Amino acid sequence: MGATNIQEISYPLPSRHLEQANWVDCFEVKSGEAGMDATRAVARIFDAPPPRWVRALTSLRNKIVGLVGLEGGEISIDGEKLGAFPVLYRGPDAVVCGFDDWHLDFRVVVETPKNGADQRVRLATLVRRKHWFGYVYLFLITPFHKAIARTLLLRAAQP
Repeated sequence: MGATNIQEISYPLPSRHLEQANWVDCFEVKSGEAGMDATRAVARIFDAPPPRWVRALTSLRNKIVGLVGLEGGEISIDGEKLGAFPVLYRGPDAVVCGFDDWHLDFRVVVETPKNGADQRVRLATLVRRKHWFGYVYLFLITPFHKAIARTLLLRAAQP
C-alpha cells in the first residue's frame, strides 16, 4: 500500500465504541509520519481547514438538516470537540468522538494501528440508525461522507 493509497477496509461489529452500531465504514492509509499516535493523527486530519468543496458540502448539509431540527457542525478540532461533536475517548491508539441524536447515534474513530514496521491511520465511522429518518439520512449522505473521509484521511499520509 503506497503512502496515498487509501483502502476501504472492514471494521468489526459490534464495536466497543458503539455497541449497537448497524452501519460502519472504515478507511486506512499508511502514515506519513513514523510513530504517529491517534492524537497526532486527529490533528493531521482535522486541524487545517478542509478543502473548499468540503466546506461547501458541509454548509449545504447544515442548512438542510437545520430545517428538520438537526445540529450542524464544522470540520475542526479544539481539544474537547471534533467539529460540533464531543471527544468521548482519547488514548494513544484511538480518539473517539460522537453524538447521540433522536434519529441516529454515531462515532468517528481515528486509530493508529501498527502493521509490522508500517504505521497506519484508520478513520472509521460507526452509526446506529434508530429511526426511519436515520436510514434515509445516512443513505443520502453516504457518497459524500465517503469522499470527504478519503480526502481528509490523505492528510495523515503526508510526510
